[in-house]
Amino acid sequence: MIEDIFKNTIAQNSLLKKKDKIILGVSGGPDSVFMLYQFFYLKKEYKLQLACAHFNHSLRKEADQEEIFINELCHKLEIPYICEKKDVKSFFNGDSLEQTARILRYDFFLKTARQLKFKKLALGHHKDDLVETILMRLIRGTGLKGLRGFLPKTRYKALTVIRPLIETTKKDIESWLKKQKIDYCIDKSNFEEKFFRNRIRLKLLPLLKEYNPNIVDTLCNLAKTIAYDYELIQTVSLEHYNLLKKRETKREIFLDLAGLNQATPALFNNVLRITIEQLQGHTRRLEARHLDEVRDLALNRPGESVVDLPNLKVKKSQNFLIIQALLL
Repeated sequence: MIEDIFKNTIAQNSLLKKKDKIILGVSGGPDSVFMLYQFFYLKKEYKLQLACAHFNHSLRKEADQEEIFINELCHKLEIPYICEKKDVKSFFNGDSLEQTARILRYDFFLKTARQLKFKKLALGHHKDDLVETILMRLIRGTGLKGLRGFLPKTRYKALTVIRPLIETTKKDIESWLKKQKIDYCIDKSNFEEKFFRNRIRLKLLPLLKEYNPNIVDTLCNLAKTIAYDYELIQTVSLEHYNLLKKRETKREIFLDLAGLNQATPALFNNVLRITIEQLQGHTRRLEARHLDEVRDLALNRPGESVVDLPNLKVKKSQNFLIIQALLL
């Protein structure tokens, strides 16, 4: 049963503890509505404190109606409801509308968590979302970290983010909602092929299923295996990063050049990724060619040489490789 899959995912990944205080990120679609009901059913068993958080992106004409729908649903279930509305397009700066929406949405979740003094956020990403994410990253270009897709439990600043639907398919979610006669909102933009993720879902996945009907399970198992391997790699890399880091300021990290040059290419790249993540909180826009250029700087170029990276500068001195975050 789908309820058992939900509970097993929580148990196997240690997603919940008794008396947890959890923000539920609810969009109004089938996935988040299903998640809302499942947490409602678990509330008494785990003695949970729940709050529903909805971010209105103002991107579609149905957005205000969805906000009302979730408000009424939370009132019915007696779950506190918090909403924020912003015109995402007015914040768009040419990067990516999707990324702009994501940043604003997570800022809202963080603000809500501070107000309520909650430290856990549950999101309704399911098994099919995971496969779409893996394929998107594979096509655009990624490494092991990207091929993990998203994990059942991660950290985002002060929040622990959990995804209890990661073992559940969209088909099973919709079947359960239909059987229970539970309404939900339908985002019509999910069927527009102008969006990359939608083309993956509507065109590529059906084609891959012709070659392997079990492609969703296959890619999910691949992601899980890679996640285990990456955890080991990351542990070793973090140990080396702590050994190689000789000085740190708010904007600069000094790495021991001789020790770094003795590292294998894989270890070099992972130490560099950790360094960049420490400085700017992410490694977005960091590409393989950037890593290759920094390694060439460290190994082959004369002292005082410089490599420019997105929002970063890497300088070589006699004893150090200095990674500097630029002021924007």
